[in-house]
Amino acid sequence: MVRVPITDETTDRELVARLQDGAEDAFDELVRRHQQRALNVAFQILRDHEDAVEVAQDAFVSVYRHIGTFRGDAEFTTWLHQIVINLARNKHRWWKRRGRQAAVSLDAPVATHDGELRRDPPSPTDPPDAAVVKAEFVQQIGAAMERLPRKFREVLVLRNVEEMSYEEISTVLGCSVGTVKSRIARAREALKERMQHD
Repeated sequence: MVRVPITDETTDRELVARLQDGAEDAFDELVRRHQQRALNVAFQILRDHEDAVEVAQDAFVSVYRHIGTFRGDAEFTTWLHQIVINLARNKHRWWKRRGRQAAVSLDAPVATHDGELRRDPPSPTDPPDAAVVKAEFVQQIGAAMERLPRKFREVLVLRNVEEMSYEEISTVLGCSVGTVKSRIARAREALKERMQHD
């Protein structure tokens, strides 16, 4: 049987079906499309680049090993996020058992006054003093995020950085939409409080 070549128009659902049929090039394309997103989610939770790379790689190993169990009830990206979050949780627990603290990055998303997170790196056109102020603010956000409970960091990253819907977050975290909304509200409030007390 002759396979149709993979293009940018090939959907994730089609790639999953092809991979389930043994097409290795479909896996390569899924990795190409989604490796940066997996790395971003892992990094925002773990705050450590090396560990985030390891988690993202392990997530794709898990995808490859378990693709036969993926039924397509949710989007592939939702399933991938579940895997990344679970692996990041495991890594976080491993850290806690060994007393290790995660590093704080200056590349963290920036929180606005209402607790929303957005990326706002210093612009090359910013005057030097503005760039320093931004960098300090980003560092404060990173430190405040680090002190949040993991479940709060997770929902803030998925909602504000990955821009997932409440329903998608519910699927990724395995809880109700109401729980997701409540957790996001509490996480934003906790982040604001930590920012005010720093």
